[in-house]
Amino acid sequence: MKDLIKGLLIAMADLLLPRLCIVCGRKLNVREKHICLYCMADFPFTRFWKQKHNAMADAFNASIQKGLDAGRSFSETHGPEENQASQHPREPYAFAAALFFFHNGSEYRNIQYSIKYKGDIQAGRHFGRILGSRLASAEHFSDVDIVIPVPLHWSRQWKRGYNQAEIVAKEVAEQLGAELKTDIIIRNRRTRTQTELSAEEKEANVSGAFCISSFSAGGGMEQERISHILLIDDIFTTGSTLYHCFAALRTVFPPPLRISVATLGFAG
Repeated sequence: MKDLIKGLLIAMADLLLPRLCIVCGRKLNVREKHICLYCMADFPFTRFWKQKHNAMADAFNASIQKGLDAGRSFSETHGPEENQASQHPREPYAFAAALFFFHNGSEYRNIQYSIKYKGDIQAGRHFGRILGSRLASAEHFSDVDIVIPVPLHWSRQWKRGYNQAEIVAKEVAEQLGAELKTDIIIRNRRTRTQTELSAEEKEANVSGAFCISSFSAGGGMEQERISHILLIDDIFTTGSTLYHCFAALRTVFPPPLRISVATLGFAG
C-alpha cells in the first residue's frame, strides 16, 4: 500500500513537472530514476572494478612511478634520495575503477555535466550508489577503511554550493561500509578548470594545490588502524588531480598502506 501511494504521488508530480532522462531527455516513467530503461540498457559500464589491472589503474600507477622516477619524495620524513629505497616499503599497486566510459561525443557525458554544473545532487547520489555497489562487489576494494573526496577550493564550493566529488564519495563510503573523511586533504589554492587544458597544463595547474590538514599531519588520526584509502573524483582524464591528492596523502600515510582511486567517468 505504501509503495502504491508513493507511485501515485510520483505520477501526479510528473504531470506537473515531468522527470526527464539525464542522458537522452526522454520522459521517465514512474519506476525509472534519473535514467530511462533504454539508456540504462546501453550504459557504457567500464567494469574496471572486476579487474585489478585495467586501463585506468595502469595510467594512475604510471603517474605514481613517474613521480618516483623523477625523485619526488612523498613522505616528509624521507631521508636522502639514495637512502629512500632501503628506508621505506615498496609502493603498493593502486587499484582504480570508474563507473562508465566518458566521451565528449556521447550523450552519457550529460551525467557528469548535470551533476557538476547543473546542481543535480540527487543524480550524483544515485550514480554514486551504483558505483559504490560495484566497488563493494570487488574483493580488492573490500578492505577500504577511509573514503576521501577530492576537495574543491573553498571559494568554488561556496559559489557552487556543494562538492560533486563529496556527493559521490558519501554514497560510495556507505556501500563499502567505510568512513567518509572530508577534513584530511585541503585545496590550498584555487586552480583553473581542467576542462580545456592539455595534459601538461593540467599537471602544472594542480601541482602543489593540495596539502594535508594540520590535524592529520599532527597524528590526529589513528593511522595504524588504516590499511586502504580510496580517493574519489567525478572524472578521470589524465589523473593529475588524483595523483597530486595521492602525493599529499603519502606525506602522512606511507606504504604499505594502499591508496586507490575511483570516479564516475573515465575519459583516459
